[in-house]
Formats: sequence, structure tokens, C-alpha cells
Amino acid sequence: MKKIFMALCALCLWASSSQAQEETISPFLFDEYKEATVFMGMNQVRGKMNFYMPTGEFLYIDESDNNRVKILAEPEKVSMIRFGSRIFLPSVKRGVEVLSSEPTFYVQYNASIRDKGKIVGYGGTSLIGNVKSYSVNNSGTGYVSDPVKLVVGQLYKVYYIGKKQKEIRNMKQLLKYYSKHQEELESYIKEKGIHFDDALQMLQLVQYAHSLK
Repeated sequence: MKKIFMALCALCLWASSSQAQEETISPFLFDEYKEATVFMGMNQVRGKMNFYMPTGEFLYIDESDNNRVKILAEPEKVSMIRFGSRIFLPSVKRGVEVLSSEPTFYVQYNASIRDKGKIVGYGGTSLIGNVKSYSVNNSGTGYVSDPVKLVVGQLYKVYYIGKKQKEIRNMKQLLKYYSKHQEELESYIKEKGIHFDDALQMLQLVQYAHSLK
């Protein structure tokens, strides 16, 4: 019986470890560095880029410097960045994607960060402390110099709507923004199964709300 119990414990620990690995969340918007075009006035620069959600920064691979990953400097001088058909504005609200220009509707991709912590017992962890600094290496992996291994705690989105870029952090705030049509929108949300974390579904909702005006 004791051997069976030990075997079951080992199996549980293995399953917990496997599950933890599967639940690892990437801090990057794209699963790989993608071809992008950076527009700066009359100039255009092309290269492989990614978006680092915890800080809202755009990273690029500098082929002229041994393919080192670097942070896009002076984003305020960049009018927009194109990843295929997707348009990003790096100087607005720490980097947003344009979902619609009429009505104006942006989405900001965010990720909270915490340190991974030390294993203190069976299934337990002890966080080392506050994150002080971090860097990014060639493989696109975040790490701190303390050293403390960083992990993404949560992904979340913030939307900006209208010319005044009203900040929307939850569905309640969006319904308040369109308070004159709240009942219609509530019915639409229920009928279409709109989820706040789905940017394309939220765009669909905003376009419908705009059509009611």
C-alpha cells in the first residue's frame, strides 16, 4: 500500500508539473517575430518585430548587429507600424492596435508580470520579491538581472473609443458609454455571445452600437 501511495504521489507531482508548463503564458503578442513595416514621416523601415505586452514596447531584430533583439527607440517619431494588414500606433497609450478608424476604436494588449518564485515544498512556492529590472535576449525570453525569473500572471485588454479615446476596462464601462442604447446592447451581447477579452467580438459590438446612433 505504501508503494502504491508513493507512486500516486509521484504521478500527481508529475501531472502538476506538466500542467504548470502547459499554462505558461508568453509575454509577446505574436508567437514569433513577424515581418513589419515602420513608418517614420516619409521613410519606411522593414524588419522582423514583436510586441512585448508587459511594457507596451515594440522589439525588433537588428540584422546589422548579430540579430540582437532591441527596443524600438523614440516611438513618438513613428506614425504607425504595419504587421501585414494590422496597424499599430506605438506612440498612443503605450502602443495600441487600430481596430477601427470610424468609429475610432483601439485595443491595448497588456500582461501583468510576477517572478516565478522558489519551490518551498510539495506544490508550494515562495515569491522572491518585487521585480526590479528585466531584459530581453535573442530568443525573446524575458529575464531579470537580480536574478529572478519572470512569468506572466495575466493577460488583459484595455480599449479606447471615440476621438477623445475614452478608456474602457470592462463591459460595464462600455455600456455606460452607450447608455442611450444599453438595453439593445445587452440583448446583442447575450445573443452573439460577446466576450470582453475578444477584440474582434468587441469591434463587432462597437460597430453595432455605432449603427444605433
